[in-house]
Amino acid sequence: MIVKELVGDEAVQLILLLTEQEETTDDELIAKTGMKLNNLRKLLYQLFEQNLVSYRRVRDKEAGWFKYYWRVNRTGLNILLNSKKRKVLNKLKERLQYETSNVFFVCPKDGVRFSFEDAMETNFQCPSCGGRLDSLNNQDIVFILRKKIEEIENNLKEAE
Repeated sequence: MIVKELVGDEAVQLILLLTEQEETTDDELIAKTGMKLNNLRKLLYQLFEQNLVSYRRVRDKEAGWFKYYWRVNRTGLNILLNSKKRKVLNKLKERLQYETSNVFFVCPKDGVRFSFEDAMETNFQCPSCGGRLDSLNNQDIVFILRKKIEEIENNLKEAE
């Protein structure tokens, strides 16, 4: 999950708890997670900086303290998710370009794959075992890459 990459496991737990209700207070989150207040607020502020949560604050008339009501920022989550999808899409397109513009060879014994240029440098012999390199049909890889690219592109179109 992207939130886990950005802030960690506890952040994922907080996001899941926040999605269960419209708004939640610090006290309710502490009761559900068992976290210490300082750690909880630090994590919430990190999520806030990433635009994944938002809050409103209300002054408690009796105590005079501010009470914070936290909620998930679904727009921020969607923007982050779509940004990550675009990065993955670009990587897949780069890989597809590499796969379609190169010829590959493989060592039947070791299963190590070589580009034509690398295979030519070793005189089409495996540098590990000395065996002859065989031509490799990478059409399955190309098919899977194209399918994944199409899925992500369609998913991004639906999100717009």
